[in-house]
Amino acid sequence: MRQRILLSIILGLLKTGIGYSQDVNIKVGVRDNIQSTILNENRQLIVSLPKNYDTSMNTYPVLYVLDGNETGLLDAITATSKLGAEMIIVAIANTDRDRDMMPLSTQTYQVDNPGAEQFLSFIGKELIPHIENGYRSNGQRTIRGRSLSGLFIMYAFLEKPQLFDNYIGNSAGWYADMNSYFGALTDKAFKDKERFKGKKLFVANSLADPFDPKKEVHYAMLEFAEKVNSELGDRVSFKYVTYDNYGHVPFPSFYDGLNYVLKKNE
Repeated sequence: MRQRILLSIILGLLKTGIGYSQDVNIKVGVRDNIQSTILNENRQLIVSLPKNYDTSMNTYPVLYVLDGNETGLLDAITATSKLGAEMIIVAIANTDRDRDMMPLSTQTYQVDNPGAEQFLSFIGKELIPHIENGYRSNGQRTIRGRSLSGLFIMYAFLEKPQLFDNYIGNSAGWYADMNSYFGALTDKAFKDKERFKGKKLFVANSLADPFDPKKEVHYAMLEFAEKVNSELGDRVSFKYVTYDNYGHVPFPSFYDGLNYVLKKNE
């Protein structure tokens, strides 16, 4: 059952030297959920609808946001608003983040039960049909992940490029002890080059990321970028961006990524 989500904001005001506060409720979305048979659990969603959704019969592209808590949703609302992009935003709440986002376990990042394959199957077979049957989607899909869910973006792009039109990974990539796995996955994926035709991928990292002090992730993405350009060529629109003055998950990277993938002929 869908329920309205209200964000309570405390506004601190000054009047004649005396401070007081006022509660303001702002509707940011509706709660939705799916009882997943693939994951054997209930998955919570927050869906934010375009301003004129209730008064028009328009259809809209959908932005799927991983790590989809209220903060993640507000980031998406802010980015789309600044770009003037009318989109249905689907924020997917975590239950077991390590399990869902990781396709493998390594010494650098150990996971008891890597389940990215099952989570991707849930997205493709349960989540997307649920959204496109229940909301006025026009079939255009974008997915965004950050940090660990940014790694999942790379996995999803390689494993199931047909699921989404656009992929945005902020602080995305993998460490050196994951190179063998992702290298093999990339080589396998790029054998069928036509699956990537018309897709857009934006990846961003910080060169001052405290979680990548040796720049292992950055170097992995430089190597990946070379493969994309040499193997896929103009079939795919790809951009890898680095930022010097930001830490983990560079602040402008969501806006920049969304701006890139929504531009025509990019």
